[in-house]
Amino acid sequence: MPPERARQVAVSVLGGLARMPLGLSLIDLLGHMRADARLRTQVGAISLPGPVGLGALIDPEGAACAALGRFGVGFVELGPVGRGGNDVKPQWRLDLAARTLTDAGAEPVLDVARVATRLGATDAAIPIWVRLAAEDPVASAAAVERLRAHAAAFLLELNDGESCEATCARIRAAAAAGAAGERRAPLLLLSIRADCTAAAAIGAAARAAGAAGVFVRGETRDDAGQRVLGAATQGAVERQLRALRAAWPEGTLIVAGGVMLPDDVRAFRAAGADLCAVDAGLVCSGPGLIKRCNEALLLSTLPPAAPEALSLEAARRAWFWALMLGVAMLVGGALAAVIASTRVVLPYDESLCGMTRAQLAQLNPRLLPFMAHDRVTLAGTMLSAGVLYAALAWNGLRRGQHWAQVTVVVSAASGFFSFFLFLGFGYFDPFHAFVTAILFQFLLLCLVMPMPEPHALGLPEWRETAAWRRGQWGQLLFIAIGVGLLGAGLVITWIGCTEVFVQTDLEFLRTTAARLLVAHERLVPLVAHDRASLGGMLIANGLAVWLSAQWGFRAGARWLWRAFAAGGSLAFGAALAVHFAVGYTSPLHLAPAIAGWVIWAAALALTRDWLHALPLTLPPATAPPYPAG
Repeated sequence: MPPERARQVAVSVLGGLARMPLGLSLIDLLGHMRADARLRTQVGAISLPGPVGLGALIDPEGAACAALGRFGVGFVELGPVGRGGNDVKPQWRLDLAARTLTDAGAEPVLDVARVATRLGATDAAIPIWVRLAAEDPVASAAAVERLRAHAAAFLLELNDGESCEATCARIRAAAAAGAAGERRAPLLLLSIRADCTAAAAIGAAARAAGAAGVFVRGETRDDAGQRVLGAATQGAVERQLRALRAAWPEGTLIVAGGVMLPDDVRAFRAAGADLCAVDAGLVCSGPGLIKRCNEALLLSTLPPAAPEALSLEAARRAWFWALMLGVAMLVGGALAAVIASTRVVLPYDESLCGMTRAQLAQLNPRLLPFMAHDRVTLAGTMLSAGVLYAALAWNGLRRGQHWAQVTVVVSAASGFFSFFLFLGFGYFDPFHAFVTAILFQFLLLCLVMPMPEPHALGLPEWRETAAWRRGQWGQLLFIAIGVGLLGAGLVITWIGCTEVFVQTDLEFLRTTAARLLVAHERLVPLVAHDRASLGGMLIANGLAVWLSAQWGFRAGARWLWRAFAAGGSLAFGAALAVHFAVGYTSPLHLAPAIAGWVIWAAALALTRDWLHALPLTLPPATAPPYPAG
């Protein structure tokens, strides 16, 4: 799509999603992007969730403020707005190679009444900053009066060639309108382009007139008069920041727009910015950019801290019980693999089925190998889940990572609930019930016990390296595999509770489902129990893979790569090995497992360099010659 059309579609979808029941929770599920509480920033009387905001390029009308607030932003800028607005439609041209957006026309101005109506219907839990178009003082004061109930800050746009006196008059009028009434007066900032001349002098006059600081937009004009946003403006932004900060050593808020990479936040803050804003960067780098900026800032400022040691005291923590759950899954999976590879059925299976092992073999020589193939595959899936749970507990929960706890709880809970599928296939397994009851207590303790204080996890990702770009494709493949395992588990569970056998099963057994059912009424429910149990474990494993890949992948997370490598090898290896061992080699039946393992290996190859990354060597940022803002 053309850039402007794509922006409209994206904002409309986000806005619609935010208005749906559980829509905001779905956004959290997809990204887990909200800023860490330790990044909360105080600006005067305004508390911001983080130091990185969203510029007005993405959602100038405020149509999706509630949804965009879940992207980890500290504030959302709207506008410019003015009296009556105009009918200008931007015609953006996107150059992804140069990471630049250009627009040959004038900047659109939104009608203040329309924006007020929109914000009145929006429940945005994020500070809204409104940029006011360069108009006369009366219009500026009227806009502030109309929007002050919804806005935490107003940015007064500097007009080209506007005199200091005119600027100050608008600021004083806006300040007077903002201070009227019982509400807290909003923050007032002067908004300038990055190529604004004499910004320091104009800014000083604005400060004297009552402005709290300056917002340097990541926007310039080229020789043809076109608006330019993106990488081409960053040098101008940095120069403007240094000039402004040199004029104001302390006490004045300076906000830098035009962030394209996390490293820009680092550079702009070193040049004098207190806060930063993303605009064109979200178009060129994707919606995760703000999250990456926040994480890079957090990881670069957190002091090193060792996680808790394994001890008796650790039993008071959630991570200990998640670790015990993973270890129990590993032990259970190993025992299940040994039994399924030797005896196949246990005495209580024989008792409940009403047939001995010898009678099962006599009924159909291929019946025990068929049951072994289901049970070994189940054991491999249990081992894979155990590896992931243990890795998430030791490396994620033990370092206070909330996403790791959610992953373990959601995945394990789905597996436990699959036990009740016996209501569908009519076979109650007492040993399965006993193990489920014990492990469910581990899950409850993991859910209710306190988490440790969050520790640093991963490395600051200041730049988009080639390894990072490859890793994005690998991450996508892992998410697709996780969703695929979830879907496969649902299908197998349904089959286990209904038809039990598929056509390739019956071809391997050289019989029909009706004959097996006639042979003994408890035989088919026994096989159905294995099928439904395998489906439930696939659901749990798929969720663990999906959520771990979606939330946990970041530079330096080699532990997660190793867990995926080991878990995938155990699951796919066991499934394929037992099929060849028993002679169940139908190409149609094996195709999903083979394809899954190939895609898994490709995803491991694509993500290896990213997840095994070493700290990126960067030139030291120039220390700002002023107290921290």
